[in-house]
Amino acid sequence: MAPFPSSSARPPWGSLGNQAPLCILVDSREISSGPSVISTLKAAHGVKVQVCPLGSCDYIISNRLAVERMSQAELLNGAQRSKAAQRAQQLKSTFDRICVLIEKERAKAGEAQRGTQRTKHYDSLLSSFLRGGIRVLFSSSQEETAELLKELALVEQRKGAAIVVPTEVQGPGQDALRFYLSMPGVSYVAALALCHGFCSVEEMANSSPSELAARAQVTRQKAEEIYRYLRYSFDKQMLPERVT
Repeated sequence: MAPFPSSSARPPWGSLGNQAPLCILVDSREISSGPSVISTLKAAHGVKVQVCPLGSCDYIISNRLAVERMSQAELLNGAQRSKAAQRAQQLKSTFDRICVLIEKERAKAGEAQRGTQRTKHYDSLLSSFLRGGIRVLFSSSQEETAELLKELALVEQRKGAAIVVPTEVQGPGQDALRFYLSMPGVSYVAALALCHGFCSVEEMANSSPSELAARAQVTRQKAEEIYRYLRYSFDKQMLPERVT
């Protein structure tokens, strides 16, 4: 990859804006748990779907927005409810915007759709999401979930935050991608931007916060967090003793 002409230059894919097709990154686990979401996004809405090992969330809609798809049954179950809430809160360290999409369970063949038995704990959890700045949407099916994801992606595209970075990394770039993903607070889409925005990890590590923000298409705050992380000095006394 040729170096950029100046420290303030935007990567070539960073100026595509509304010209690029809608793109959504999907966690690989959704292949089995949300197959209709993926197929509907592709076939009915013409969205480019890139399946990746996201790990931290189910969908990345833009440079700043992540979506966690949860079932109502999951949130009504006391044991699973706390885990679901924790997952959503943890995303706040990586993404500027978070959406929880609550989906009804699909009725089995021959069974009528049952109403939701809401509890005070369920309502309290929804309130905590809203108080924490987490958007909450509701869906009655995987097909409706796909429609909502597409609409979110359109809004993000209009606001200039759409995913336009190349979504695949080849060869030695895979090692760089794994390194970027190991850094705290770096999302999968940010890691992709770092891979394609810099010729090497060394070049990235020697960059200023302004260069990081421009080439990786992240906020100045996130760029400064990456900058500080790369320059953190370890106290050798904190390292574990050598095992003999």
